[in-house]
Amino acid sequence: MKSTRYYLRTIYMLSIIMVVMCGCKKLVEIDKPTNTISTASAFGTDSKLNSVMAGLYNQMINTGLAFSNGATTLYGGLTADEFVDYGGPLNTLTYPLLTSNINANADFAADVIWSSAYKTIYNSNAIIENLTSSVSDKITDSLRASCTGEAKFTRAFSYFYLTNFYGDVPLVLTTDFNKTATLPRAPQAQVYDQMVQDLKDAQALLPDNFSAGLGERIRPNKGAATALLARVYLYQKDWKNAEAQASAVIGNSHYSLLADLNKVFLINSTEAIWQLKQDVSLTPVGSGTYDDINFNTRIEWESLGPDDQAAFLDPSVYPSVSYFLTPQNYLTDELSNAFEPGDLRHTAWVRSTPSPNIDPYFGVTYNYPFKYINRTATNNQPALQYNVMLRLAEQYLIRAEARAELGDAGGSAADINRIRNRAGLPNTTASGQTDLLAAIARERRVELFAEWAHRLFDLKRTGKASEVLGAIAIKQPWKPGQLLYPVPVSEIIRDPRLIQNPGY
Repeated sequence: MKSTRYYLRTIYMLSIIMVVMCGCKKLVEIDKPTNTISTASAFGTDSKLNSVMAGLYNQMINTGLAFSNGATTLYGGLTADEFVDYGGPLNTLTYPLLTSNINANADFAADVIWSSAYKTIYNSNAIIENLTSSVSDKITDSLRASCTGEAKFTRAFSYFYLTNFYGDVPLVLTTDFNKTATLPRAPQAQVYDQMVQDLKDAQALLPDNFSAGLGERIRPNKGAATALLARVYLYQKDWKNAEAQASAVIGNSHYSLLADLNKVFLINSTEAIWQLKQDVSLTPVGSGTYDDINFNTRIEWESLGPDDQAAFLDPSVYPSVSYFLTPQNYLTDELSNAFEPGDLRHTAWVRSTPSPNIDPYFGVTYNYPFKYINRTATNNQPALQYNVMLRLAEQYLIRAEARAELGDAGGSAADINRIRNRAGLPNTTASGQTDLLAAIARERRVELFAEWAHRLFDLKRTGKASEVLGAIAIKQPWKPGQLLYPVPVSEIIRDPRLIQNPGY
């Protein structure tokens, strides 16, 4: 099997080549996305402004592996206790995440999180600045307001992942290179305060409906800003405000939990608060999402007849058979065993596939995430799924935790039960605060697995990371400092005021 280094670089090169050859595709029915977000002339009319916004989201979803397109889920899950990398030590970019043995001076996979998040922040800042300075009377006031709100939202969204992966980070609020070139790292509390301010501004500026995406949930609205604000308050331990914001989302008629778990991740799912629309013509190996690429098998061994099985085992026919028959990353035993008997989430969102009962496979059965299943999306077969960035189930669990911390045991249990009952499970037996918080942690683990590094961040924010991850054999000797990723060395070289995280 080829190393992840080769795989990721191949994906990157394919993405760049296809962008150059095919050009940018429309995210909504407006002018094509622009690559000149920082140019004032791009902000002259409503049409041009919508093109700029399409360019912002195009950069987040259609330009290769990024924090907003697969990397957060994959890297966070490997760092925590969700995934195992099939390639093992051969995958030199990601294996250090699994083993807690990161070398900051080596070629490090998660540098892409830093670089792609700051690219989104730069684009967001450029939009905010240009809309503030633009005096064009050809931009309607409502669109000017909503696009400013979207840019403030995407800036806050980017900073949430930066600070949770790296801790203190430079707080860049301008495109002025003279002001940003030598910024020091801002305390995490200051970064969170900026997120709160941005999201409050976004709430005031954004519409409640999905008109910006022409009915699709592909551009953040007021509900998205409110949902992210609820999460930020939870991480700040501001329980009262976390409960209030989550309640606002839960009470919004635009959103509802779906009884059919197989429909949760489909386009325009009523559970989706915000989705990003990928261009399947630019996605490597003909898949709809990077989560599909990173987790799913291409072909399931048991689905093949005897002749096809024999052909796949002939190295002269298929020299890289492991790529087709095994998931690139699969669930740990700890996660697989975390589901209760009868949990419909395991039925709908986990797929099991046996490997051939020969060397080097030995008939091992692999469990892997199956939330994204659109494996063969092409221009002729439109995608069935977009990347779900925020969804309603998390809001119930945010409110449950906030209520437990506030002493509202009944309200907390009711929210837990809403999620459990949808999964075919009976009501929780937890009653006291300690038991309720433990029950919420279990539900978050099996509800939000393989989504946006929730498990890693939950272990860190609740102070349980060293207890849980430090007991895993493959992560020995345990290095708690590696719960924060190293600041890319190239950034430290460019900015002498940047200080590396301890332990690197």
